[in-house]
Amino acid sequence: MFIKNEIRQILSLILPVLLTASIVSYLATLMHHLPTTPLMIASIGASITIVFVVPSSPMGRTWPVLAGHLLPALVGVCLTSLIDDATILCLTTITLSIITMVIFKCVHPPGVATALVPAISQSTQPAMGLSFLLDPVLFNIIPLIICGYFYRWYLNHRASKKESSGSTSTLAHNKSSIFFSELHETIATRNEWLDIDERTLDDIFKQTHLLALEHRHQKLTCEHVMTSRLITLQPNDTIHKALELLQQNQYTALPVVDDEHELVGIFSLVDFLRSVENRKFDSFIALYLHAKKKAKKEVSQFMNAAPVFMRTDTHIARTIPLLTSGYHHIPIVDNRNRLKGMVTQSDLIEFLYNIKA
Repeated sequence: MFIKNEIRQILSLILPVLLTASIVSYLATLMHHLPTTPLMIASIGASITIVFVVPSSPMGRTWPVLAGHLLPALVGVCLTSLIDDATILCLTTITLSIITMVIFKCVHPPGVATALVPAISQSTQPAMGLSFLLDPVLFNIIPLIICGYFYRWYLNHRASKKESSGSTSTLAHNKSSIFFSELHETIATRNEWLDIDERTLDDIFKQTHLLALEHRHQKLTCEHVMTSRLITLQPNDTIHKALELLQQNQYTALPVVDDEHELVGIFSLVDFLRSVENRKFDSFIALYLHAKKKAKKEVSQFMNAAPVFMRTDTHIARTIPLLTSGYHHIPIVDNRNRLKGMVTQSDLIEFLYNIKA
């Protein structure tokens, strides 16, 4: 499994890296017209590595990549015209490039290599002017920035789609945790650069906390905690029946199952009211008549057909992010997607109480 994951990860990098490198090379060849400047800067390869291999790194974001190349390049060009000694020139270029990136909050290590290009090449060819910033620096980094932006968008979209499928317990992890502000303050007090963004660090912290709970209570799964006596609906039941069951049992949502008792959705009072509130009414009577008319329709027209759910063998700790971020009930299904029970906020409170005890 580990080897398969490694191979899958490598294959997922080949296409974006190859595509980006091809675009950069093509545009560099197409737009390069200055004989005194190189076709491409070697540091662009290091930038591609950061942007695609470590997409969560702050150093691979738009501003660090853009300013992290342009500002050091400007430093290198200016110093080349002021300093003749090659050794002093290189040392000064490296130092001032780093200082510049720190001041402008655009730390991008490959940018130092970009700054050294004018310094190193001055002994073999005429000095590079400010045109070096355009050709090749800007011509190289603009396509990289665009490709990197769409790559991060794809990763975020894929993560969101995976979470919304209901098969994962980390749906609520993108929301700020109660520790996020404290985490931000802690990072701000540290006198060092962390090559990881705060959201990713916050997510790692929450995942670690969940794993710790699982390790301490290894045998406590959703099957042990869930409520197995359920009131269910079928897709062809009327809205009137569904609302009546919700009122009689003081529930806010009911699972919807088919003839095989497989979970096909969840009907909640919120879903029904949302459909009613989409229209404007001149009077309460008009609202009442509209709601009464909809009450004759089927549950399948108003239910959530893609509900968040978990398996019976999932550790109960995995429900914490969901039940603490707005969810009141989580359906529990077996391997055949048949409904077996529900885990509620009350079940979670009991679980947390037992931990304290």
